[in-house]
Amino acid sequence: MSDLVFVTLSTFAVHDREPMRLLETSGVPFKVHGTGKRITTPELLAAGRDASVIVAGVEPYDAATLQALPELRCISRCGVGVDSIDLAAARARGIAVLNTPDPPTAAVAELAVTMMLALCRQLPTQMHHARRGEWTRLDSRLLGGRRVGLIGLGRIGRRVAELLRPFGCEIRATDPGVAAGAVPGVTLVPLQELIRTCDVISIHAARDAASTLVLGAAEMAAMPPGAILINVARGGMVDERALHDALISGHLSGAGLDAYEHEPYQGPLCGLDNVVLTPHSATLTVETRSAMERECVSKALRFVAGQLAAAERVI
Repeated sequence: MSDLVFVTLSTFAVHDREPMRLLETSGVPFKVHGTGKRITTPELLAAGRDASVIVAGVEPYDAATLQALPELRCISRCGVGVDSIDLAAARARGIAVLNTPDPPTAAVAELAVTMMLALCRQLPTQMHHARRGEWTRLDSRLLGGRRVGLIGLGRIGRRVAELLRPFGCEIRATDPGVAAGAVPGVTLVPLQELIRTCDVISIHAARDAASTLVLGAAEMAAMPPGAILINVARGGMVDERALHDALISGHLSGAGLDAYEHEPYQGPLCGLDNVVLTPHSATLTVETRSAMERECVSKALRFVAGQLAAAERVI
């Protein structure tokens, strides 16, 4: 049977037609999920049953789903995270898993810094008052000169550090895979020291840490009074109930989240003015989306042609 590429993305080639052109000129049969909505598992199994390569979004690929896709040999994920894919089951079935780790770096890093600035200046609260016609002038803080702690110093963590340097921040980080002095201007410290000493803590931990890193009530109590917590990494790395309690008590002054344990998030943090919440949209800039689509389609086609380097595979 000839290879078939199935694109599951809810939106595809909207801002940049190059990913579609790559498919059209490849000579490889393809089809696109064109409903404009996230594909459901029944839709995936019906439309993707004959696909050998899937250009995937965030829809889940558990063991049962993979077993029901008998022709599947490759999942090319449009994004960095592969949490929604059962990697052990994919490996057992000989299914290659690809992702696009580089394009999202700038977008996620810029969102993290945007959240830091907004919370230091109390922009959510000030906007709330101003929209009600209340001329309330609140004390705020500069980001410059504050001590910022980065949990995770991979692509995104390093880019955040680069963006923070012109502000004059003191930057600390914890990452067991990074050697001291490897990142200029960043001081490596143990996690507990980072938690105890940093005014702003931003999570950028890698996927492998997602099952072990959770900042809960004890960690939040150890943070300096008035600290700010940012999570643009993975849902489940922050105990959202404990965070709500720490914000209500005033121990933490603000928080910014783009990832949640359960999505779409509809919990009590939605009712707080000192929280910036975004709907898991850190990578959703026009430039980033276009770059990710181009890369994941290119990798999918090179897999079909047998030209994909082993280093480009997650598994």
